[in-house]
Amino acid sequence: TFKITYLHHSGFICELEDCILVFDYYMDPEGKLDDLCEVSSKPLYFFVSHFHADHFNPEINRFESRAEGYFIHRDCTLTLRNHEMLHCMEVGDFMVTKYFRIKMFGSTDAGGSFLINHPKASVFHAGDLNWWHWAGEGDSDNLAARDEYFKELERIPRVSMNIVFFPVDARQAVAREWGVKAFLEKFDVSTALVPMHAFGIRWSPSYEFRWRFPDIPLWIPKAEGDVYVGEVK
Repeated sequence: TFKITYLHHSGFICELEDCILVFDYYMDPEGKLDDLCEVSSKPLYFFVSHFHADHFNPEINRFESRAEGYFIHRDCTLTLRNHEMLHCMEVGDFMVTKYFRIKMFGSTDAGGSFLINHPKASVFHAGDLNWWHWAGEGDSDNLAARDEYFKELERIPRVSMNIVFFPVDARQAVAREWGVKAFLEKFDVSTALVPMHAFGIRWSPSYEFRWRFPDIPLWIPKAEGDVYVGEVK
């Protein structure tokens, strides 16, 4: 059994049977992480994909006494009393904890993305890895962005993933689903695909998306603090 809690923007808690993973904590308006820390003694780990303010809040250090470790991209600056808890990563780095293995893959903006292999679940958080196509940009910029995206996808091994957090950004308008569709053409997602980085109207999958990926299990949070509980498939 796992439990996902939507915090804000690209921030999530992913609670597995023996540990808690917190991704790109920026805001937690509903106080869900504080609540969880009061009722659960499971080891707590933070992951930060990059330094942008909508993905990284240095105030996560207030959980230091409760946390087991912080895995952050090297472009972030985080002050902790216990430096041994801080693990700065670059794209390509691989780390092992008592509960899971972590590999940092690339991004098409700042920082990187995380693939976490736990004995019961594989979890991927894309950070800002996406096909960032913008109508207001010139063709050459958009073509370069497309090429960079497909290069980054090729660097990720063709593994089956259970839980995937991926940007589906409303500001991209017609191109909103391009990145996630290209991702799903390469990777199997068996348990939950969770959109993030929404910036605006909540994603309602297009007819084309539902027709092309009828079997992809989706969880689309409606509001901050929403919770999804499921079994890993």
